[in-house]
Amino acid sequence: MLPAFSLAEGYDSMEKSLEIVIVDDEEPITELLKSFVMVASKSAHVHTFTDSGKARDFLLRNNVDVLITDYKMPKYNGLELLEVVPSDVKKILISGYVSEIAEEKLQKMNAVFFEKPVPIKKLSKIILEQEKVAV
Repeated sequence: MLPAFSLAEGYDSMEKSLEIVIVDDEEPITELLKSFVMVASKSAHVHTFTDSGKARDFLLRNNVDVLITDYKMPKYNGLELLEVVPSDVKKILISGYVSEIAEEKLQKMNAVFFEKPVPIKKLSKIILEQEKVAV
């Protein structure tokens, strides 16, 4: 006798997870953002980093769908991290230092900018949009 097979089970296992990287040198912020992303997305696989060097190494070696990064951090700033990912990655830069960020550069990189505190509803909308694109 053959084992029972559910089409729903097979379908679920084939769904692509949304690979999301969150980088901020303040761990409470990365954990808070991760919590919000996990609530917003059914398929998110979230990687958090408080060390921008380790995040950069990960980004260079792995495919990601969304990069959410703080701007001002030791080693590499958020713009430098945005520059290492392919153009098809959804880029979100967050910061409390608005005046230091070149808006023109963000536009060229097709990046979204949010001032801290991050507007969670807008972030959730972007994550849901990317989830639809990834499927």
